[in-house]
Amino acid sequence: MANEKVLFQAGYYEFNKDAGLNFQLNRFYTYGVFSKDELMDIGGRIDSFEKWISLFMETGEKAEQEGELLKAATCYRAAQFYTLSGEKDSEGRNLKHVLYDKCMKLYNEYYENIPYLKVVRIPYKNYELPVYYAECEHSKGTIVIHGGYDSIAQDLLAMLPYFYELSYNVYFFEGPGQGEVLMHHDVRMTPEWEHCTGAVLDYFGLDDVTLIGVSLGGYLATRAAAYEKRISRLVMYDLIYDFYGAILSKMGNFAKLFDYLTRHPKNILWKSLNRKFDQKYFTKWLLLQGYAIYENVHTPCEYFNHIRLYNTKEVSKLITQDTLVLAGEADLYTVFYQDQLDALVNARSVTGRLFTKEDQADHHCQIGNMGLLLDTIAGWIEEKTDGKESST
Repeated sequence: MANEKVLFQAGYYEFNKDAGLNFQLNRFYTYGVFSKDELMDIGGRIDSFEKWISLFMETGEKAEQEGELLKAATCYRAAQFYTLSGEKDSEGRNLKHVLYDKCMKLYNEYYENIPYLKVVRIPYKNYELPVYYAECEHSKGTIVIHGGYDSIAQDLLAMLPYFYELSYNVYFFEGPGQGEVLMHHDVRMTPEWEHCTGAVLDYFGLDDVTLIGVSLGGYLATRAAAYEKRISRLVMYDLIYDFYGAILSKMGNFAKLFDYLTRHPKNILWKSLNRKFDQKYFTKWLLLQGYAIYENVHTPCEYFNHIRLYNTKEVSKLITQDTLVLAGEADLYTVFYQDQLDALVNARSVTGRLFTKEDQADHHCQIGNMGLLLDTIAGWIEEKTDGKESST
């Protein structure tokens, strides 16, 4: 990995019948951590979230014993990801934190073998922001990357060597509500992403940067670019035009009633709705994730009202940079793809790409064809830094 261009596996497969679990399994395939046959076997044995956790713990222990650091770390991260926030282990410790530390130890051992990859923790407010970075001797430019909701840097660090080997200086940071900042400092996510982004730019003395925001980072990066003009190019990977609205759009006939209920938190229907949310592992997990990541969010009603804040509708008009908007046809958030393009009325240029099933990249964050996704971003950066005209 240190001396070769990063290779990603193409294809999106049905490793498991559950769409959410299947997406995560395809992530592991895309990044080349597991083979297709391994994931077919693992996916075929998973029939519940509890089974997911136990199976990945077993697989992680085996991989660790065999010295497969990245695979073992990925397995423990997979188990940590779907563990319920607040769950305790047999010793009364927070299991999510225990598994986080376990996977991080192995990730760190793995990435220590990449000589050009460095890490620094920069002072910010009363805690620190971890930044993983690589600087070239003869750089073509600067790329700053961050994740989104419930992300850790290690989920996405394969992007860093890809751009580094194209001769870019690359900086990947975690902010409030993410990774180490959340797990070790208990600092929750804020929509005001320009502040932590600005701190990273200050520390390294960066200017004229390309900012890439991944997943919910598509909103966070847009918010940062609206107020931080050292950002010259913005990549929404993918767009998050309206987090709440996208979820609402998938509720069908229930959408109007649900929207009404979120605006009336004392409505008696919340009692039965809360019970239903608590009865299904996925919705319980999703909400507990939200309570852990966001500040002062403790109920489903508070959760859905809070995510209204994560929209680019209000800040898109403040974007003056060259902007690349990415989306997949099968993704939840693509319902607002054209709205996002239309809202960038003051951007220097707007380029959009809607990835299709034929591209094998139509799912969230183009899982299925990361090579195509990264080639698209790199080609766009080359175009913009060469001063060529864009195609909208």
